[in-house]
Parts: sequence; C-alpha cells; structure tokens
Amino acid sequence: MTIRYPQLACTVAALLMLLVSGAPALHAKDLNGINLHGFVSQGYLYSKENNFYGESTDGSWDFYEAGVGGIYRVDPKLSIAGQLYARDAGRGDDGSIRTDYFYADYRFFQSAQSGAGFRAGRVRNPYGFYNSTRDIFFTRPSILLPQLYYEGYGIRELFFSSDGLQLYNYWDSDQQSTHFIATFGRTDDIDSNTFENIFGSQGGLFSGQAELRRPFAAQLSTDLMGGRWRAAMSYYDATLTFDSPQAIAELDANIIALSLQHNREKISYTLEYSLLSTNGLFASPAFGAAGNFASKGETAYLQADYQQTGTLTWYTRIDHQLGDRNRPNETDSTVLTLGGRWAPAPNWLLAAEVHGVRGSAPVPNIDNPNRQISERSELFVMMAGYRF
Repeated sequence: MTIRYPQLACTVAALLMLLVSGAPALHAKDLNGINLHGFVSQGYLYSKENNFYGESTDGSWDFYEAGVGGIYRVDPKLSIAGQLYARDAGRGDDGSIRTDYFYADYRFFQSAQSGAGFRAGRVRNPYGFYNSTRDIFFTRPSILLPQLYYEGYGIRELFFSSDGLQLYNYWDSDQQSTHFIATFGRTDDIDSNTFENIFGSQGGLFSGQAELRRPFAAQLSTDLMGGRWRAAMSYYDATLTFDSPQAIAELDANIIALSLQHNREKISYTLEYSLLSTNGLFASPAFGAAGNFASKGETAYLQADYQQTGTLTWYTRIDHQLGDRNRPNETDSTVLTLGGRWAPAPNWLLAAEVHGVRGSAPVPNIDNPNRQISERSELFVMMAGYRF
C-alpha cells in the first residue's frame, strides 16, 4: 500500500505559490478584479485481479488531483483565464504540475440574449457533458468518468485541451439556452511515451518523434425548460503521426458523440453515445512489415442519479464499449457502477463507488506491466475533495 500525503501537500503548496507569484502586477492593480479558485481531492482504490491507477490490488492512495486557477477581467470584453493542475494516478500521471489551460477571451459581440467571441491560447475542448470540467472532482458525474471520456493515459492529455483558437456563440431565451463552440488546434509535438502508452510498448519500437496534427473539436448544445432537458452533439478530429528509424505510423481519428440528460425533482438520467472511426497506416522497414488498418468503435453509458436529500445523492451506471465492430466478441467491455456522494458543506464532497468490470478496455495497461490482464475485476474507490 502506498500513502503519499507529503507529496500531495507539497503539490498544493507549489500550485498556490506559482499562481500568486505569477501575477504580482495583477494583484497590485486590482486585487478584487481576480476571481481565484482551487481544489484538491485525495482518493483510495482497492481492486481484485487488475491494478487501476497504481498498485490498487494491494490498496493504494496513489490517486490525487489538485489545481488552482483564476480569471482576470481586463475590461467588459476581454478576460484572461488559466489553471495549473497536478494529477497523480499510478504510473500514468506522476503528480507533476502542468498548465491545464491558459487563454485570452475576447467577446466582440454581446446583447441581452446572445453573444459571440473567441479565445486564444490553451483552451478546453468541448466534448460531451463533462470533458471541459473533467479534472474537477465536484463537476464529474462520479469519481471515475465513464469510458466515453477515454480515461486511458495519453488519450486524456491529448483530448482535454488544445493550443490554438476557439470560437464561441450563444443564444438565450426564456425557455432555451443554446451554445456553439469550435476549437482549431495547432500541430504540436507529443511525447513518444504518450504514443507508446496508447498503442503499446512493442518492444521499444515507438521511440521517436510523434505529433498531433490539426486537432479540431466542435459542439452544439442546448438547455430546455430551465435545464430540465439538456442535449449536445460533439465532434473531434485529429491525426497522430510517428516517425523513427524503426517505424513510421499515421492514425486519423474522428469521434461523433451524442448526449442527452433529463432532470426531474429528485431523479436525473444521463445518456451519452460516441462513435470512433480510425484509419491508419504502419510501416517498419526494420521488421519488413507494412499495412493499412481501419476500424469503428462504439461507446455508450446510461446513468441514473437519485437525490435523497439536498446533500446526499446515489447513482448507478452501466458503461459498454465495443472497440471494433468487426470483432465484437474480442473487443467489448462492460462496467457496472454503484455509488454515492455526500456534500456536508458547499466546499466539501465525499464519495464512494464500486465497479464491476468485464473486459480489458477499462484496465490501464501501464499499471499492469508484465502481467496478464484479467477479463473480470472488481474495483472500490473512495475520494474526499475540497474547493474554494
């Protein structure tokens, strides 16, 4: 069992110091003009058969998140926002501090019921209901996100945000609120370790230069009847390339996601579905291998939440993923989740959940080196979080 409270405390302290020291001029100009926020959460995991985010088969505290950020309004049209973030989740995330997002937001049009603008910098990608706030324990539907949000190490980093330009528009009325967001990302180098963690080690074959080319994300969403109904359609497209003396590879991927939520007085239902299409090529002169590949995979989940009191909520969910339509019996995975969360105060949240896992897709390979992945496993997770 690993317990890493000192590392968590040091991370939180470092985040706070970086945020404050990075904006002395802003504090001097107008302290009240900066809206600061922060959060920290510590989890515990215990599993049977497979490891999740650390050595969870022995019981692990190797799972925490912390972040601090803020927004500064330069004038009514221009604002600057950013967040520093650290996540420790087994072998995949080591708790190092990174820039989650940092952008300038200019709203060039605004009326009583509509507005439009753009953001430039590192912006959060719109996808489904939860991608843009996935790093905050308080805004997730559970401790661990549904499979739809691709929690696997490597994909998370590529999926959450992009460096580039984001356009947005919104229209409000008495009974409806509609938003459109589109992100045009620039081509960026990525760590070859990330590429390796997505596609497997292949005996060190993926040790070279990797790029994420021209990521594009868009979403059209709407709220009806004061949020009683919510719906969204999301799209993401990008190309991953890899080049080394041993091999070259290229993967084109696009995702279409549909989201629907119905909120009643005490019960909420959330349904999301995604279709992932991939096309790629691979060539390895060193091993005399080459070929093209294409696949389509589907992921969906249905979650029900019951609010017993104003502070206590129970939830249950079924996730299903079909990694390749052409190989349904080999690539399908299902996760059943049952959990609850309790907010004893507005700034505090406690949660616990159990997962029954069938299939290998939800199991992080990076946390199970040199061991056979079991087709069935059970996972217990609990987490405590604080925000300001």
